[in-house]
Amino acid sequence: MALLQAERQVGVKLDLLSSWYSLDMVKGFGPQKAKDIWREGISPETLLEHPQLLPHTGATGDRLSHAIDSLSEDDIRLARKRALSQMRRAAKLDATILTYDHQSYPVLILESNNPSPVLYARGNLRILKNPKAIACVGTRQISNAYSNAHARFTTHAAANGWTIVSGFALGADTIGHRSAIAAGGTTICVMPSGLDRPFPPENRELWRELETCDQAAMISELPFGTSASSMNLRKRNKLIVASAQAVLVSQSAEKGGAMNAFRFAVEQHKPVATFEWDESEATSGNRHIANEHRIPTTVLAVNGDQGSWNKWLEKLSSLI
Repeated sequence: MALLQAERQVGVKLDLLSSWYSLDMVKGFGPQKAKDIWREGISPETLLEHPQLLPHTGATGDRLSHAIDSLSEDDIRLARKRALSQMRRAAKLDATILTYDHQSYPVLILESNNPSPVLYARGNLRILKNPKAIACVGTRQISNAYSNAHARFTTHAAANGWTIVSGFALGADTIGHRSAIAAGGTTICVMPSGLDRPFPPENRELWRELETCDQAAMISELPFGTSASSMNLRKRNKLIVASAQAVLVSQSAEKGGAMNAFRFAVEQHKPVATFEWDESEATSGNRHIANEHRIPTTVLAVNGDQGSWNKWLEKLSSLI
């Protein structure tokens, strides 16, 4: 009975979660392969029992089938132990573990090139279903002019029904989260760590506010207990872009970390906007984005009016 209660509480069955964890041990079996089997109606439990059902042919399919078949009993037991531990942590935090079949699994992430088969979520899960979502990112050392522009844009977008997606970092990310809530809108925090280890620690006060705020949801593809790292920060940036229809990079140097979101947007073929370059190195990334031709890009005036913002938001709405 305790297990059944835990499964209902966190939104996933132990057998399903442990099967995804088992497949996660197979080198080369990433999110796209996971989505492929799900699209074919093959459960991870079934695939573990019958690797020959893998819907991939040729050398890649043969290699993956062999690797799945080679998983040991110890591997399977370890995956089950890990799944049970994660479910217990989720239950203590009133968190949810989302797989493709869960009604709150974000459609935008499922349709992206980063459809992680397991996501961890806290907060108001209804927010994850809003198709009107914009990733709003930028440098941690954002200047006053761009900080004001970022705050005004995210306030306006949130007040008009757009969910502001960002990565909980200091600077632009924090401005976006706070502006969305102050405007009566919604925000999604995509974390570079487990949802029991908020990062950066300087933002703990904001984290405590979001934990009890009905206007916020927090997601991560990293299990509970995972600390932030340079690799996990990069994963976080990819998931931020996957969670949104489009991306606003308010301010970034060309070699700044926020440019990772821009590169992932190019990879995922998503529109990007940025504020105009002020001819400084601190906004050289803005200039780089403005000159990009592989995806639709829009340059917004730092002191622009809401009319230009509405024009871009209307374009995005037409894509939904």
